[in-house]
Amino acid sequence: MPREAGGKWLLKRADPESRGNKTMTYAYLFKYIIIGDTGVGKSCLLLQFTDKRFQPVHDLTIGVEFGARMVNIDGKQIKLQIWDTAGQESFRSITRSYYRGAAGALLVYDITRRETFNHLTSWLEDARQHSSSNMVIMLIGNKSDLESRRDVKREEGEAFAREHGLIFMETSAKTACNVEEAFINTAKEIYRKIQQGLFDVHNEANGIKIGPQQCISTSGGPSTSQRNSGDIESNSGCC
Repeated sequence: MPREAGGKWLLKRADPESRGNKTMTYAYLFKYIIIGDTGVGKSCLLLQFTDKRFQPVHDLTIGVEFGARMVNIDGKQIKLQIWDTAGQESFRSITRSYYRGAAGALLVYDITRRETFNHLTSWLEDARQHSSSNMVIMLIGNKSDLESRRDVKREEGEAFAREHGLIFMETSAKTACNVEEAFINTAKEIYRKIQQGLFDVHNEANGIKIGPQQCISTSGGPSTSQRNSGDIESNSGCC
């Protein structure tokens, strides 16, 4: 069982697509990392994307959780391997180790809590310091369903994204609004960079892996997900 920085043991179950003798084909594997303050809804976004469900009361992530899903980009099967990180400052050292080898990052804030927006610069500096210069970063203003409690204007998110060269989208993990689009649009931008030759797909340190040669199925099919967690702190809300 691997041990991460900070002395936390992470439980990693086998990827469901690697069980048994069958291997689901994919053209590429893209590694994602989800970052941002605690309680902004990172885990709920992942759960909505992989399992298509919302869990109103969610344990705080301690360490790192994992999810995976197959998507279709430009007629090609792409496997997204997504690492959901803890937002607490005490776990930033663990989070930093996951920037390395990530092709995409979802940087999340809560539109009802301005402090989570104010902390974006710190998260972005961390991401760019510890990752590839070509990593695609999607800025996400989550909890768009709570319009009556909005504390950060959409225009502010758009302006931050323009200033820092990020893609921007507002989402709701509760209603699933734009959740699919956020993950898939990030994959589209990574794929575009591959086509432009900006990513060396033969270097897995870039967070991209060429898929297996054997072909089992090329259809989109249902999503596949697996969530693996480390130590969990219970009874804390997140959406």
